[in-house]
Amino acid sequence: EKEMRNLKLLVTLSRCNSSVEKKIYPKIKEEGLTETQFSVLNLLYHKGKFNIKEIIKKTFSSGGTMTVVVNNLLKEGYIKKERSIKDKRQILISITFKGLDLLDYILETHEGNLKKTFNILSETEKLILTELLKKLGKGQEDEGN
Repeated sequence: EKEMRNLKLLVTLSRCNSSVEKKIYPKIKEEGLTETQFSVLNLLYHKGKFNIKEIIKKTFSSGGTMTVVVNNLLKEGYIKKERSIKDKRQILISITFKGLDLLDYILETHEGNLKKTFNILSETEKLILTELLKKLGKGQEDEGN
């Protein structure tokens, strides 16, 4: 019974993720961005400069994928690389004005889509679900799974 509950949870989580993504990501795709590219731009937009390792960790991506994502965003002029002032060996990635403009444009629609998508949940349910999903994700990182 416990194994079936785990399987049911996995299937439910996967289906939920798929249906939410179908509602949320059309505007991002219209602008020619992948979900990973959007995640990187969104991270840099809200949190500032990061090195590639930090971006990989914070966006739950792989190194190979991230190299392609970063190179494509650089080519489009949405991000730039610069040496760290604190440690000249370190390269930091930041969002450009062009990237800021694109993200502002996308977020106008994206935030509306998010609101519509998650309106079904109360504020308390959103908080509880967020904490549970964080716990699940953190547990996988801690176990090295």
